[in-house]
Amino acid sequence: MRPPVQPPRIPQLLALAEERSRMLSEALLAGQADRVAVSSSELQQVVQALSGSLQQAAVRAGLDSRSALRLRRLGQDLAQQREACLRWSAVVDRSLNSLLPATRTSTYGGGAAPYGQQARRSGAFKLISA
Repeated sequence: MRPPVQPPRIPQLLALAEERSRMLSEALLAGQADRVAVSSSELQQVVQALSGSLQQAAVRAGLDSRSALRLRRLGQDLAQQREACLRWSAVVDRSLNSLLPATRTSTYGGGAAPYGQQARRSGAFKLISA
């Protein structure tokens, strides 16, 4: 029985995705926003091409255990990078809010105004006394 043959494109795409993932991790650790943007865009393009190549069921079934392990590791790396980006975003938001308090948005709108204050000012409600 012949072993399934994977298209030659998958190993190259997998190696390229691993390299781009490594570059993104380095940019995140260095805190360089411009490199993060470029690296993440490049990684996204490679992962989309890899995903497109893996869509065929015959190709997925034909992956050897080493390639499958590399794919799992790449998925774990992507999850860690996503978490790092979310943490970095939170730090940037907090820093921005401390430097420019006007950028803060309140969760529930109007603050401590009495209930219905905005509606009364709009003229939608009229006070009628008997």
